[in-house]
Amino acid sequence: MTTLLADFFSTPIAAGVSAVALLLISLLMRSDRNRRWVLLLSLFLYARYMVWRALYTLPTDDMGSIAVGGIVYLAEVYGFCQYCFFAFQSSSLTDRHSPPLTVYPTVDVFVTVVDEPLPLLRQTLVGCLSQEYPRDRFKVYVLDDGHRDEARQLAVSLGCGYLCRPDRPRHAKAGNVNHAIRMTNGALLAMFDVDHVPARTFLKETVGFFDDPDVAFVQTAHHFYNPDIFQRHLRVGDRVKNEQALFFRTLQAGRDSHNSAFFAGSGGLFRRAPLEEIGGFQAQTITEDIHTSMALHAKGYKSCYLNRVLSAGLMPETFAGYLKQRKRWAVGCIQMLRQDNPLTKPGLTPAQRLDYFGSIFYFLFGIPRLICLVAPLFSLLFGTSPIHADTVQLLLYFFSFYIASALVMRPISRGSRNPFWSDIYECAMCFALSAEILKALVTPYKERPFEVTPKGQIIKKSASPELSLVWPHLLTLGLLVSGLVVGLQSLQQGTGDAGLPVSLLWACLNVCFLTIAIFAAREQTHGRQAFRFNHTFSGELLADGISFEARILNINERGVALSLTRPVFTAQDTVTLLLPSSQGLLMRLPGRIVRQGTDASGHVSAALQFVDLDEQMKQALLDKIFGDPVPWEMSYELKPGIAHSLRSLLDALTIPWRSFSWDRRRMLRLPIGTPCRLNTSAQPLTGILQDMSFTGISVSFSSPPHDSLANSFLELPWITLKVSPVSMAHQPQNTCIRFTVDRIEQGEQQWRELHDRQWKPA
Repeated sequence: MTTLLADFFSTPIAAGVSAVALLLISLLMRSDRNRRWVLLLSLFLYARYMVWRALYTLPTDDMGSIAVGGIVYLAEVYGFCQYCFFAFQSSSLTDRHSPPLTVYPTVDVFVTVVDEPLPLLRQTLVGCLSQEYPRDRFKVYVLDDGHRDEARQLAVSLGCGYLCRPDRPRHAKAGNVNHAIRMTNGALLAMFDVDHVPARTFLKETVGFFDDPDVAFVQTAHHFYNPDIFQRHLRVGDRVKNEQALFFRTLQAGRDSHNSAFFAGSGGLFRRAPLEEIGGFQAQTITEDIHTSMALHAKGYKSCYLNRVLSAGLMPETFAGYLKQRKRWAVGCIQMLRQDNPLTKPGLTPAQRLDYFGSIFYFLFGIPRLICLVAPLFSLLFGTSPIHADTVQLLLYFFSFYIASALVMRPISRGSRNPFWSDIYECAMCFALSAEILKALVTPYKERPFEVTPKGQIIKKSASPELSLVWPHLLTLGLLVSGLVVGLQSLQQGTGDAGLPVSLLWACLNVCFLTIAIFAAREQTHGRQAFRFNHTFSGELLADGISFEARILNINERGVALSLTRPVFTAQDTVTLLLPSSQGLLMRLPGRIVRQGTDASGHVSAALQFVDLDEQMKQALLDKIFGDPVPWEMSYELKPGIAHSLRSLLDALTIPWRSFSWDRRRMLRLPIGTPCRLNTSAQPLTGILQDMSFTGISVSFSSPPHDSLANSFLELPWITLKVSPVSMAHQPQNTCIRFTVDRIEQGEQQWRELHDRQWKPA
């Protein structure tokens, strides 16, 4: 037996097994039907690595090396167990479709709010009120734990109910909802956070599931219309999907096949009777959503997960807000483990126990990740290697499973998660979560206050990471860099142990992950006061009675980005955007152009800021933006493939060298090079009109003017412009002055025609 085991782990056989397994994975992962085989093969390579590590690589030199090696190995065991849970939950996904509506039960729509900005509440209420469901069969309620008169007035003005409990401090969101359950009587309860706006088809596509009397709740996929902190701070955009996409697009669908998909806090629909049977939302923990779901499943009820985006919400905009949200989830799961352990709770099936325990087990990653971050320091700084192994063999076993997991991650997650990025997410959170988890595990249980995740924040200027949040990252990074310096010196002098090259490579990877995590904590300026939604609509722009074909690129309540076939040259302060509403009526949206520029295709990109929209027009615009779920689904187009994974990794690695540039010109600036004359209060000056827009010009003079240029007039053939200077630049051969065009004294039509002649599509 020992001989067979030694032969199996010999280098030639190990290399052959790795090659065959990776070849099979690359062939099988082309079809989603083979997902179980792909997961089993990658799991086999992972298990083989763990067995080899246990048999051949654990140090036994002294008690110190045994302790270090054992701790590092246990951290790797955690990673293997976590991968097993992932494989179990993602091996088989449901693909539900909305059943037709046969009856229309009454629905109470709850929107919970504490102290979030009222514009967020308003847009969510407008979405709730716009449901394609009989108006007399649903009622919208504001559940206000903030006791704000402004929230009450907003609810009343929109025709919504307003509920405010007297005992806000008790049981946070669970207590708020349970109070509302006692005050209402709808057969079904729809739940939305203040920042989650439902599509108009939400009720129409979810109510039909309740024809089955055993269904207790329906959960839908979450979509976040703003980028998460990693997408925005690391400037990778949509090339990396939202951090929560893996959970909502893959893991929830996998749990649904085990009847263990859980309510995610928003975007869910409940049957009232089962909730009342278990005493309402579970208030013993601060993660009432997953806890309540487990209680309903333990009673034998069913859940349905509809893997469709029927609402859109906000991710935390700051690193501090992100950590606050994750720490609350982690502590709530530990509270569940201590009070209502899914492994021992009566009524759950074995698969449900594994799924719920897997959700709790995930939040323990902080400590194993921290151990893996500092592990190479034992070899680099103290000469105690946690792994005693031949470098070639270690790389063979480790990289065979790591490459396998990287290959399968995108197809198994249906493109919702790139390899490498899970490491980045965990490095960003591990220090904060480790402290919270240890505190929750070792201290006696007591009810903790519910901390609301800040949403709708506007970052007005870029800032370095808050030191209190990233000092552990910086300290660990400094130690790793020091270890690399010492290790390289030992390698050069030939004094290091056999595992030194592995420790050097390990430290380099950790330095990379920590650096990216620190950049993710650096706040980036919001260029706008409200988030733009990437929707594509067809519209029409009217300026000076001239019609311009317009294609909407992104839009919000305040403005819109347009693609035009030609530039708009106008002296008018406002233009009009014509856009069909969701009901087919034509909306006339007044606005002013704040930017124009050209793109690579030769089209003109323009930004329009809305002005003087009345309340009715604002509601119609909100319904246009949020009401149709199709654009949300289209934005979730997932592209499996290792090429996309490598591109996202390259984006992350080049973060320090990339930046954005913004062109905020209101009108296109066109080169011209035409002689002109500037009439000042003293004497005329001749110059060259270098470039022009409809509202500004640049003129170069052979020498600096000595007279005041205020109230000057620029003359071209048949054109006279009243101008004011705004800037002056002295160059070796001339002086260039930038003027604004105050008004066109003569030849407005000729001025427009001159722009049309000079503009040439790219």
